[in-house]
Amino acid sequence: MLDTAFPREVFSRSAAIVCLLAGLIAQVTVARASQPDGAEMQFFVVRSGQPGCEPTCPEWISAEGTIVDESPARFKKLLKSIGTRRLPIVVTSPGGDVDAALAIGRMIRTRKLEAAVGKTRFIGCQPEQQDCRDNDGKGARHIGIAYSGEAYCNSACPLMLAGGTERVVGEWAFLGVHQITTTYIQIETQYLAKYRVVNGKKKMTSKKVVSRRNIGGYKTYEINKATERKLVAYLAEMGVGREVIDLMKITPAADIRKIEPVAMLEMKLTTKLGGVELLTSVEACRTVPAAANCRVFTTMDLE
Repeated sequence: MLDTAFPREVFSRSAAIVCLLAGLIAQVTVARASQPDGAEMQFFVVRSGQPGCEPTCPEWISAEGTIVDESPARFKKLLKSIGTRRLPIVVTSPGGDVDAALAIGRMIRTRKLEAAVGKTRFIGCQPEQQDCRDNDGKGARHIGIAYSGEAYCNSACPLMLAGGTERVVGEWAFLGVHQITTTYIQIETQYLAKYRVVNGKKKMTSKKVVSRRNIGGYKTYEINKATERKLVAYLAEMGVGREVIDLMKITPAADIRKIEPVAMLEMKLTTKLGGVELLTSVEACRTVPAAANCRVFTTMDLE
């Protein structure tokens, strides 16, 4: 599902002068383009473990999991850690928060990064291991192999993928879209407000939240005009056709519409035929000059 948010607040009033207990009902709209199940998206820099690539191996950013509100901040932190290096992003995701996907897509484009649908098989140290030393002496904490089989990019994920300067989706990978699901949630907040009278006029001196509770909500499965305009403008900014949005609108939220490789090219969602191997294979480091994501490992890296 895709997520967008449009808060609307309605205040209830009371006439107390010294102390006032009031209620606030806020309606928050959340639109999603994937089922919210699964782990949140995590980002890791990975060096190829493909036999024979050393001392010059390709590296990439692994991005796997559901796109959530916190995902752009996590991605920004990783980008800061690699400085000006241009590493392709290899993504597998069921989708998630629309605004977060757009934010990540724009960061990808700003940094001029390539993007591919793919998965990473980690060798030695796994992402969840805190004090793993298996890869000590190999020039990187995370070593792995990127591949297309079983990789997928659904719902909001194609919006993130659109940020890549070059975009590839292999024959064995899956890319699909469906309708945006918008959830309207009503939140009631109770707060304590204190006033005092100054020259005959009431002046608030403090306001403290006492409690919050969910009092209900409902879902819709249609893209409202504001959201559609935002998505169309974003795709145009990335050089992608609005056909992506048209497919979203006609595909039920409970279903998923797979976009075939030729159709991806026609709507400019991908820039050329081929899979993640185009960006992560050792062959990328044997050209002259080598690809931007190739790094030479020397003994100095161990110091």
